[in-house]
Amino acid sequence: MRGILRATALTAAIGALALLPTTAASAAPAGAAGPAASGCVTDSETEDFGRGEITVCVEDGEVRVTGHVEDLKPGGPFNGGDSGCVGWWIDWETASGPDSSTSTLACPHFTDEPYVEFDYDPTDSEYGPKDVTGVADTHLTMVFM
Repeated sequence: MRGILRATALTAAIGALALLPTTAASAAPAGAAGPAASGCVTDSETEDFGRGEITVCVEDGEVRVTGHVEDLKPGGPFNGGDSGCVGWWIDWETASGPDSSTSTLACPHFTDEPYVEFDYDPTDSEYGPKDVTGVADTHLTMVFM
């Protein structure tokens, strides 16, 4: 039950995160020279605040995001941490123009889980991108909550 509550809380937080400012280290997806019309984009990064890997596949109108993130400063501001959550920022190409969203987040100061794996379709979310045609960029980011 506790795991379901955590997953529900993180899913709700993701929708709200699109409106929050972020501090991010930008990097082009590995193997991508520009927006991918279809196919898969894979990226991995390590920053002082976190690390992770992501694969985003857009094929035949279907979208799948898989990977993991790890918060490397999970203690919170009073315990040597940073009070930020770590996730992937994804810039989407859609039929109606650019859009963006975050992956599932590692928020150990809320959930005690510094390492999170994910496998989902972002278009299933009410707040997720719609009519995705490709991926423009991915980068590891920290969101303050």
